[in-house]
Order: sequence, then C-alpha cells, then structure tokens
Amino acid sequence: MFDPEADGTGAIKGGCSRCLELQAIFESHRRTLQLMRTVAPIPTPRRGPSDPGPDRQQDLFASLPPVAGHQA
Repeated sequence: MFDPEADGTGAIKGGCSRCLELQAIFESHRRTLQLMRTVAPIPTPRRGPSDPGPDRQQDLFASLPPVAGHQA
C-alpha cells in the first residue's frame, strides 16, 4: 500500500493515478497545515462582565386567556 508521507513521490510506480491523487491531497493538506500554523489569531482584549440591563425576555404566555379551573 502506498503511504505518501513515508514513501514519497518516488514510490509511485507506472504513474498510478490513485497514488498521484493521494500524493497531491497529502501535499495540499501539508501546505494547509503549514499556513494554519503561520496565521496567529488576532488577540482581542477581554472586557469584564457587561451590565445585563433590564430584563427584555418576553412572556410567551401573557397573551393567552386564563385556563378555567387552573391557578396562575
């Protein structure tokens, strides 16, 4: 079985299309990982907890008529 990391391009015999595609995928993956490691996230200053302010949650049942025989 062909292993692109261990065997490399030199191990591909007879221009095997599957092996060539696997090698291309492996090289693309390696380049992607390399680029991801070079990009550092932009640090954002952390702020303290925000003031929650007034409760703006709507009451989902406020507009429903009361149910007979049921206490609210």
